[in-house]
Amino acid sequence: MCPRSDLRLYGRRLLNDREQIHHARYRDYDIRVIAIEGQHGWEMSLRIFHAGKRIVRYRQDSPLYLDFEHARIAGMLRAHEIIERRSAP
Repeated sequence: MCPRSDLRLYGRRLLNDREQIHHARYRDYDIRVIAIEGQHGWEMSLRIFHAGKRIVRYRQDSPLYLDFEHARIAGMLRAHEIIERRSAP
């Protein structure tokens, strides 16, 4: 289950519409992708929780993405890779 702070932020736009958050669940992990719009593009931050505890925090400071959807997709792919690596025997 998502930590309470995640539930409170779900679907909200922060920082005057410059920051958006996407929540997802994969296996027993809660994923939060945060994208922040800058002057030259979007930056992406990723947080992965397991049983309410943050296990991964990843931040990409360079503005590589054209919009929120691109940052969201990149964050989800990165999260799936990290979870698969952690789950591998």
